[in-house]
Amino acid sequence: MARKGKLKEKTKDVLERPKSVRHYRELIMIVCEDEGTEPYYFNKFKEEFERILPYDTVMLVPIGSGRNSLGVVRQAVEEKLSSFEKHRKEVDEVWAVFDKDDLDKQPKTRENFKKAFEEAAVNGIKIAYSNECFELWLLLHLTEIDSETAIPRHSKPEEGIIGLYERLENLINKGRTPETQFKYNHGDKDIVDVILASGNEDQAINRARSLDEKQKDKDPIEANPNTKVYLLVSHLRELLAWYQSGIK
Repeated sequence: MARKGKLKEKTKDVLERPKSVRHYRELIMIVCEDEGTEPYYFNKFKEEFERILPYDTVMLVPIGSGRNSLGVVRQAVEEKLSSFEKHRKEVDEVWAVFDKDDLDKQPKTRENFKKAFEEAAVNGIKIAYSNECFELWLLLHLTEIDSETAIPRHSKPEEGIIGLYERLENLINKGRTPETQFKYNHGDKDIVDVILASGNEDQAINRARSLDEKQKDKDPIEANPNTKVYLLVSHLRELLAWYQSGIK
């Protein structure tokens, strides 16, 4: 369980927490690469925490950064350092959520991807990355994935390869009538609501854990398909259950 936040001694002397600011027991920041789908997804957790737990128990702060890998981690570090100024509490955990995407295509972006992990480790930032992208985590709510076959984001018909986006669409539309077919455009938040309504989170966690175990000997940039979002989601579920058990 995360440490309870403590004010630094010098901070106590110069700052007084405003009466209008609640003192949360846990403050968790989730800094996302995307500004749409990912923060929207984690805001669903925030809403659930606020609906079930006492208002001053856990504060989730999903942040869309609009950056990738190294930029996400660096913003996560900035948010961690400024947490007291913004929230009147030192942050308990900071997670960086980002994708590999096509960062393996150029030497510079490959290097930045590697640096993201290095800087996160130095600064105590936890990572929930996906290779290729966050949509893999959503796809795992619906189906098993073969760990031996890399899956690109976009389909390659000339090679007979169905990409992540098309796989999502196909599975969501299975059994739907023509007039209710779902069309996924990257970045649309609607995909989150669809997956939460029709997918299975427990199965997604188990499938992602299995993938991760099979990819453990590969560098993250080479580990396609893989996602560590399950680590963050599992942690949030455990945190929710732990607090609920204490208020029954």
